[in-house]
Amino acid sequence: MAEALHIRLKFPFTSPSGERIEKLPIHRLKRKDIAEAQRHGKSDADVEDFLAAKMTGLTLEDLGELDIADSQTVTAVFRDVASGGDGSAAVGRGAVAGAADAAQ
Repeated sequence: MAEALHIRLKFPFTSPSGERIEKLPIHRLKRKDIAEAQRHGKSDADVEDFLAAKMTGLTLEDLGELDIADSQTVTAVFRDVASGGDGSAAVGRGAVAGAADAAQ
C-alpha cells in the first residue's frame, strides 16, 4: 500500500505544545467539517483556516506558526482537495493509489 499523502514542510517548526512538526498528513474533509468551520468563523479566511487545520491535523495555533511558504502549500492542497483532487499535484507527487476510490 502506498504511503499516505502528506505535506513535507520546507521550514519545520516546534509547535507551542513542544512537538516538532516536519510533515503534515492530508485528511479528506466532510460536509460536517464545513458546518463546524462556519460556526467557528465569520469570515471566509477564518473558515478556510479552520478547514486547513482540520485537513492537516494542526490546531489553529499551530497553523499560525507555519512559515508563509508552507502556508501557501497548505492552501494550495486545501483548494485542490476542496475541488475534488487529492492534493498530490500541490505537493509534487502523482495521485495516491486508491484516491479515486476514496472520493466515491
